[in-house]
Amino acid sequence: MLDPIANDLWSATQQISVHGLPVRTRMTVVRLAGGALWLHSPIAPAAALRAALDTLGDVRWIVAPNRMHHLFAGDWQGHYPQAALWGAPGLGAKRPDLPHLHSLDQALPAAWQPSLQMQPFAGLPILNECVWLHQPSASLIVTDVLQYYPQDLSLSARLFNSLNGTRSRLAMPRALRFAIRDRAAASAAAARICAWPVQRLVLAHDALITEQAPQQLQQALAFLLADQA
Repeated sequence: MLDPIANDLWSATQQISVHGLPVRTRMTVVRLAGGALWLHSPIAPAAALRAALDTLGDVRWIVAPNRMHHLFAGDWQGHYPQAALWGAPGLGAKRPDLPHLHSLDQALPAAWQPSLQMQPFAGLPILNECVWLHQPSASLIVTDVLQYYPQDLSLSARLFNSLNGTRSRLAMPRALRFAIRDRAAASAAAARICAWPVQRLVLAHDALITEQAPQQLQQALAFLLADQA
């Protein structure tokens, strides 16, 4: 259930239903100094997955990176009460049942440096997503703002992703493009992300991209980068 991506970087995937459409979602795991584990966009905490993680280190942080990817965050904290729970700005109001939730617009733990760098994707309040760079592996970790669905999904999912512009190519879903409320802020965030030394894309939905990753990233965000010209 836990697949290696690079040194100190793993992922696990799960089938979920989004508005009745069967899709995959990915949790990304980073091992930081001292064996502390950082869980991004957690999926269901199956016993086998927890056992695999326990062989890698100590789960210390659980991160719900946007206002949509939070469903299993509390379940993980139930299994790992010593772990701190962090979430996207505004998630606390949506999940008052998570009273110990730290907001990602606060000062981040020093232990996350130098491995992790964060960039809020501003201008898209429906998500308030925080995008991450795992600096040792040059891996960009993205949840919803960029998606790439292969062709091995159900017919309904393939049709939906064709309409959304995310079938077999990296793109911001058309539905999210329409949800941008501050284009200047979104454009500035896109420019900062594209300036990172990215060599790999780790997407929650749902591909791992290693070939021409910087070029694909630039192309996917070109509609926003044009505003910076």
